[in-house]
Amino acid sequence: MKPIYLLDTNIYSELAKPEPNATVVQKVIQNQKRSAISVVSWTESLYGVKRLGEGAKKERLEDFLLNQMQPYFSILPFDQNCAWIYTDLKIRLEQGGTPVPDADLKIASTAISNGMILVTRNTKDFAALKNCSTLALLDWFSEA
Repeated sequence: MKPIYLLDTNIYSELAKPEPNATVVQKVIQNQKRSAISVVSWTESLYGVKRLGEGAKKERLEDFLLNQMQPYFSILPFDQNCAWIYTDLKIRLEQGGTPVPDADLKIASTAISNGMILVTRNTKDFAALKNCSTLALLDWFSEA
């Protein structure tokens, strides 16, 4: 089954919280086989964990990423098609005076390239992209 949802970092990282949002947890579990993660989000997560000092929190989050996320979700590459979409959008956004951070633009380009819905809590951060592309957004937090 081809994934239809691209989970932003703030969606799957919710699962690692001591008291995660129950609706988000339910949605991720229900849609696990239909969801994937961008290599850009994955990189953000790995970087965040690696920069933590040694200790129980770092061990818990490494375990979460490597044993509870990586085996169950495809990690989609930022490939040549993503790069073309990214470049086109970056120029359009800059010309329109609404630049978007590179990581968000790469994540959105991955969703567009793969015909996926980007699931994020930060829909406001992606609003400019939605207005100038085919990007589809969904916020599982707002459905709580």
